Amino acid sequence: MKRSPLPPVRAGLLVAALAGLLVMGLAGCGATTRVGSDRTLRVALTEYRVTPQDVHAAAGLLTLVVHNDGRLTHNLVILNGSVTEASSQPIAPGQTEDVEAVLAPGRYLMVSRIQSDQPLGAYGTLDVGS
Repeated sequence: MKRSPLPPVRAGLLVAALAGLLVMGLAGCGATTRVGSDRTLRVALTEYRVTPQDVHAAAGLLTLVVHNDGRLTHNLVILNGSVTEASSQPIAPGQTEDVEAVLAPGRYLMVSRIQSDQPLGAYGTLDVGS
């Protein structure tokens, strides 16, 4: 009978540790997008994704140019907790809509709320500083 190089418990722990390292590595891969002096942020929506996912901007008027790169209709909603600060109309695939928002300092959530997009990963954060 051939002996396994690692007992099953050790092999399971090794697989779990490697999976944890992979997840931590992928979590660190996201880049932060900073809104420039033109106060415009380009946002792309697809199934399961809002891009960019981590945004920093100064407080005040922000113009979001929202493009639907997906195959289904999506929208963009800027949330402060449960309060909607700004939102787009439903955007058909291939279409673009501009959304203007006046935002105070704080942390906001950018989500698509059509077809259960948010629970499936279609969200990002918008950190607004003073």
